[in-house]
Amino acid sequence: MSNEPATLSRRGFLGSTVTTLIGGSMALGATPQEQTRRIVSSVTIPPQSARGVFVERDQWIKVITPRGVQVSDLFAFVRDVPDEYLCPRTTMTRQRRLYPQLGQPFYSIKRRPLLMLEEDTVGVHDLFYPACDRYMFRDENHPSCRGNLNAVLEEMNFTPGGYAEPHNLFQYSPAIDMDGNLQVRQSPARPGDYVLLQALDDLLVIATSCSVDTGVINGGECKEILLEVHA
Repeated sequence: MSNEPATLSRRGFLGSTVTTLIGGSMALGATPQEQTRRIVSSVTIPPQSARGVFVERDQWIKVITPRGVQVSDLFAFVRDVPDEYLCPRTTMTRQRRLYPQLGQPFYSIKRRPLLMLEEDTVGVHDLFYPACDRYMFRDENHPSCRGNLNAVLEEMNFTPGGYAEPHNLFQYSPAIDMDGNLQVRQSPARPGDYVLLQALDDLLVIATSCSVDTGVINGGECKEILLEVHA
């Protein structure tokens, strides 16, 4: 068996092929600080739920999919400025890319960088789709990322000053042609895949285990997500 890292070739906008490392850590290069980084908290997010953590500037958030093929909606709010939060549209326009790029930040609605994408073993994430909600499922009792986000915000006594949308980690929904059509495909994340993001401000970070339990996106089964804080 070859020890070479596997690759994913995905068909992107304009039909171009993008090749991404899968299963091997893609990073900006190890530093002495990275060598001494330690886990200060770890939270398991059960299927179809969400959890939140407060993160200090220069700490790291690691979002892991232990069993693979699972999307996680990521939200972040500036702790002392509730009306500033991650905005996928701003990330797209500031990066001038349809997909997040390693070594580039995730931006806020006020066009400030809030999280820096430092490591990424999947390389496939989505900035187009809103959080799933009860209107999508047409069932008020079905779990949803929007409902789970709101429950965590209430539990943590945090009232945002706007309507935040997610950066959809591990979601594969490329634009496939010149007409701008999107196609939702199965998440290519493998067991143990992750992203590592450095906090550029004091933040409340909330991650979900996406609640979509039909179709291909999560392989027809919702699975847990692991959320770690490193310092």
